[in-house]
Amino acid sequence: MKNLFKKLLNPLLGNLKFQPLFEFLQQLSLYGMHVGRGGSKDDSGEGIAIQYVAEKLKDEKQVLVFDVGANIGTYAVLLNDQLKERGKIFSFEPSQITFKKLQENTKHIPAVSAYNFGMGSEDAVLTLFSNKDASGLASVYHRNLDHLNIDMNKTEAIEIRTVDGFCKTNHIEHIHFLKIDVEGHEIKVLEGAKSMLNAKQIDFIQFEFGGCNIDSRTYFQDFYYLLKNDYQIYRIVRNGLYPIKQYKEIYEAFLTTNYLAERIGR
Repeated sequence: MKNLFKKLLNPLLGNLKFQPLFEFLQQLSLYGMHVGRGGSKDDSGEGIAIQYVAEKLKDEKQVLVFDVGANIGTYAVLLNDQLKERGKIFSFEPSQITFKKLQENTKHIPAVSAYNFGMGSEDAVLTLFSNKDASGLASVYHRNLDHLNIDMNKTEAIEIRTVDGFCKTNHIEHIHFLKIDVEGHEIKVLEGAKSMLNAKQIDFIQFEFGGCNIDSRTYFQDFYYLLKNDYQIYRIVRNGLYPIKQYKEIYEAFLTTNYLAERIGR
């Protein structure tokens, strides 16, 4: 069937006249794969992923979650709605203004403990760039978003620590769910969790991949080869989880997409 389809399309393939059509079909195909839909509040699939993790951890009396890049607390609320009294949520947000909104939005949730610093590969003070207060685009990379008419002209000095260091200080030996949404800095957070990863003490990892990775010069390949030996990686789609069985260059699509990694044999 594939060969027949290619044969029928062959006169169009590579044809200058039909380039706009194929760009449209490419975008349509990516949306069909749910690539570029990870930032959508309505159908990102994050709720489905949380439900999946909660079900897998149903026998745990307490589920310990690290919400790294908590922003104003939307994800923490989703976690609490699903985990209820079983949840113990550590929310990390480095921006002072955003942190205040996080505290306000989660003050009614006893399960949430909020911390005004971010996570990375080492303890440091970095510059956070954003386009406005409490921005979901805030990043430690000075992103060039001129093509979107967005100017990342606001700056703030922020504190960065490591997952390993925080766990050691707070006597945390196991993380059930590590969620990372830090606008291109995700791989650095995982590097700062090296000891916990090597000890196989993190069950699930949700991470975002997209346009920010252009600015941080990181690739889906980096996540795949870091995690593949110990985790099954899934692309989170609107109504489920699609397994990534092997690396493909076509996965290097720099459009906001969420992935879930499940530790093998947990």
